[in-house]
Amino acid sequence: MHCYDAFMRTTVDLPPVLFQRVKQLARREQSSVSATVARLTAERMDMMDSPALVRADPVSAFPTISIGQPLSSAQVADLIDEDQ
Repeated sequence: MHCYDAFMRTTVDLPPVLFQRVKQLARREQSSVSATVARLTAERMDMMDSPALVRADPVSAFPTISIGQPLSSAQVADLIDEDQ
């Protein structure tokens, strides 16, 4: 099989709001939309491969879960609202 480059091309349909967010991020990072989508996808796939780390918070002693990125209080509140 012959290939003109090392990348696989595909079409991805994104909702307009999400596309605009990716486009803004790409512009901020001085990158292409394609490269930004590829990077974000790879980062998320890598996060799926690493198990969540549960440990006690050194200050409160409450259990904390590490998922690879910090979440703000607003993000936690949004996640709780989604479940209800």
